[in-house]
Amino acid sequence: MAPVRKSTSTLSTRDAVFASAATLFQARGFDGVSMDDIAREGAVNKAMIYYHFADKLALYRSIVSEGLTSMSATVGAIASSPDTPPIKLDRFIEAFVRMTENRPWMPAIMLREIAEGAPRLDPETMTRMRGVIAGFAAILQQGQAIGVFRQVHPILAYEWVVGPIIVNAARERVASQPSRKNQDFPMLVEISHDALIAHGQETARRMLKP
Repeated sequence: MAPVRKSTSTLSTRDAVFASAATLFQARGFDGVSMDDIAREGAVNKAMIYYHFADKLALYRSIVSEGLTSMSATVGAIASSPDTPPIKLDRFIEAFVRMTENRPWMPAIMLREIAEGAPRLDPETMTRMRGVIAGFAAILQQGQAIGVFRQVHPILAYEWVVGPIIVNAARERVASQPSRKNQDFPMLVEISHDALIAHGQETARRMLKP
């Protein structure tokens, strides 16, 4: 895994490629990035990119898969923990917000990919995404089984819990643009992630209350 927010000069070649490509894919999308762009951004020889990754698509899928694999493992551990379902729900929301901190490229990449019909997500990558949703569904079903969550389709619940977090990540990207600095616009207001987590937890509990 490529460390986040770390100078590429301190990374291994593979991690420098990974970090640079993730940043560029986030900003420009898959089609807007070339291997030359990635080499230039990571200050590496393009031949070294092909040493670690077969092609641009393999590199892109590696970035997406790494994020989904990590999140799937985290959600699976939460779902199988001895905590009560409401606490598991709280932990899920916090984990998702922290994911947007640790892998800031994931929301933008996934939003664009899904909006385009997920043309670059192969079955293996989709399986990793399924693991995240399955972990959330397990938490929901555990709560439904003991009557602390109402009956609701797990996909609808997942969308309504995760959706606002992803939208906020997109909003933060707008606010972070240099051209937006010092603009008096409500959308650009700074909101701490602790506040976002607390709001998301309260909203989700209210939504799922029997």
